[in-house]
Amino acid sequence: MIFNTVFSLVKSLTPDINDLPEGSLLTSFASPSGNARVDIYVVNCSLGSAVRGDYVHGDSHRNIYWQTGADAAKVEWLSEKSILIDNIPINVKTDKFDSRRGTAIFSEGILAENINDND
Repeated sequence: MIFNTVFSLVKSLTPDINDLPEGSLLTSFASPSGNARVDIYVVNCSLGSAVRGDYVHGDSHRNIYWQTGADAAKVEWLSEKSILIDNIPINVKTDKFDSRRGTAIFSEGILAENINDND
């Protein structure tokens, strides 16, 4: 019982971007080659709205963007690997942005133009 309580407390204090609510599909943005896309969802709840970005490539997908207090997102593909979502650079292969943490989880300080497409 103590273990379950501690685990639940830790889980609530360290939210996982993979456990986000689905929301309603707002729009999709295809990559320059058309082989991948980022789907933007809006999530509404009693606390307000949020935007979720889901990177889709083939049959796989993963959450790469979560912004609370928003109901839309500006998306611009820079290359097959780099994208700007609301002016936040994200490498779609490796990075995630979660506004609950206040920073990009893996790419803090990395400029979009420095994302190497050959990686």
